[in-house]
Amino acid sequence: MRVVLASHNQGKLAELRALLAPLGWVLTDQPALEIPAAAEERLTFVENALDKARHVARASGQPALADDSGLVVPALGGAPGIRSARYAGDKATDEDNNTRLLAAIATLRRPAAYYYCALVYVRHPEDPAPVIATGTWHGRLTQAPRGRQGFGYDPLFLVPALDCTAAELASSVKNRISHRAQAMANLLAGLQAVEQQSGPAA
Repeated sequence: MRVVLASHNQGKLAELRALLAPLGWVLTDQPALEIPAAAEERLTFVENALDKARHVARASGQPALADDSGLVVPALGGAPGIRSARYAGDKATDEDNNTRLLAAIATLRRPAAYYYCALVYVRHPEDPAPVIATGTWHGRLTQAPRGRQGFGYDPLFLVPALDCTAAELASSVKNRISHRAQAMANLLAGLQAVEQQSGPAA
């Protein structure tokens, strides 16, 4: 099944393609269709993901999958939160965002943090019953970057049970335990429930 991913983030695209490949889903990325980014003006990941999915479904005429995710640090009042990709500015790089986060936690000792992911699937822009799923991945923050895998805040996100950062994990391992992997498992369960009740999802 062909679905358009409502994202310009190539790291997310790679992870979601890997997660969906066994199911036969083929993801087309938003830039390939020259669809501009949707405004992200909501206060929650779920609301932003829903807006993005509807925007892309409307522009493409195809089913759409949207991911809105980020890092939440309770000691910082939930920041970076929904502004995770823009924490250091609208054109910030991953390095810029990590540098700002390190400055923000400089006086804290390995603060708790978690990744949060909201996935929304819509069959068409006016879909009255979108399939929505979330996932969380809990850990702590390091005081210096470690590892070269992943993207975003992965070099600072320590997975205590494995004693390594997300950026030190092989992609195959990360794709089994991450917030996005958990959200995808929940999304697929939701899709299967819909299919059992009303036939194919798309």
